[in-house]
Amino acid sequence: MKLEDTVDTSSLASVPRVASIDIGTNTILLLIAGLDGGKLNPLFEMETIARLGEGVQKKGVLSQEAMTRGFQTLSQYMQRCRSMGVERVFAVGTSALREASNANDFLRMIEEQLGLTIDIISGEEEALSSFLAVVRDWGERREPILVVDVGGGSTEFVLGQGDRVQEWMSLPLGAVRFTEQFLLSDPVRDEEWQKMEKAIREAMLQILHPRKPLSMVAVGGTATTLASVELGLEDFVVERIHRFQLTREALRRQLLLYRSKTIEERKRIAGLAPARADVILAGGAILSMAMEELQCPSVLVSCHGVRYGVLYKRLDVLGCR
Repeated sequence: MKLEDTVDTSSLASVPRVASIDIGTNTILLLIAGLDGGKLNPLFEMETIARLGEGVQKKGVLSQEAMTRGFQTLSQYMQRCRSMGVERVFAVGTSALREASNANDFLRMIEEQLGLTIDIISGEEEALSSFLAVVRDWGERREPILVVDVGGGSTEFVLGQGDRVQEWMSLPLGAVRFTEQFLLSDPVRDEEWQKMEKAIREAMLQILHPRKPLSMVAVGGTATTLASVELGLEDFVVERIHRFQLTREALRRQLLLYRSKTIEERKRIAGLAPARADVILAGGAILSMAMEELQCPSVLVSCHGVRYGVLYKRLDVLGCR
């Protein structure tokens, strides 16, 4: 996912540039933006499925192979930041780095060799960043908004109205986490699906249940991938996916499709990145069952997530809003 070729940066050459990097369990995402009168102008975005948290669920540590993939991805991102004249880079780590007992080894290597400091943010900070990304993009709305961020290792639920968060929750439900824990056969066996479904539904009893009607907004790679598949896109097109409305019935059909296919067969589905083929079933199930629990017939998909919220928050602190 790259925006550089779709944005005319010639008029922004003298505008200060900042970047944010979201280091998740499954993906590492880069956002480079220009600061124009306190407003963010996205110039370049990139997503890499580095699978940093692979095996953390079972072993509690980052593997050497995963750390190497993470290092290579971040090295590439820092090179891009330098080539585009980025003045400040804000990097945050989420679920995998919160849980891995050897996370400090990875953080030390990145700081010493790349000069990049990674802040491990709490589940609360992750949730608030996702919410901030959505409300700054969509503007103030009268009805409550529930932002759902299905990640590789955790899922955040944030309820708010206007620019104010009312409640939030972070649960250990994730596309990578539950794939590794439950979906061990290829294709997935019915009993594996049933065990995962039971675990998700039990967890959903804990989530926020607003009394007032609300709009549900989904951020993160699981949601954007589901939208991409529903649209049948051969290439990731931000303009078509951002603010796409995904219905609960369409999502149910996708889950049945993924359950019926092997991972290799899933890789041939239009709109589904091959690197997500193994984890999309678990991620989609989490979002689907959240929609069922809250009786939401559809969800709006946003391409803006933690990386946007991180920059908004940092710039607010610096007085750039």
